[in-house]
Amino acid sequence: MSGKFGATIARSALLTGAILGMVAATPALADPIDVMTSVHVGNITQPTTPEEHSLIQFRIANAAEAACGSDMRSLPEYRYAVRQSQCFRDSYATAMEQLSSRWGGGAGR
Repeated sequence: MSGKFGATIARSALLTGAILGMVAATPALADPIDVMTSVHVGNITQPTTPEEHSLIQFRIANAAEAACGSDMRSLPEYRYAVRQSQCFRDSYATAMEQLSSRWGGGAGR
């Protein structure tokens, strides 16, 4: 092959080879990656008032947000996205269940 047509095919073949090489070198993105993260929220005593219960929920939500990769310094849009994620929902629910079982059901009201 000669001329412009041959050069176009050669570039296309090179580009296709590069793309296929990248795909082959990329790990499967469909496989979930499990990561355990712990966030210390301090000693939490069983709430006795609705205000204390709200404060505990706030602290647990902030800890779940931090465990999922966001915090108070993050952009509001990013924080919102993290709080809508499955990671946040699972982390928050797990923490509240653990507190509820520790206190005999008092955390989940």
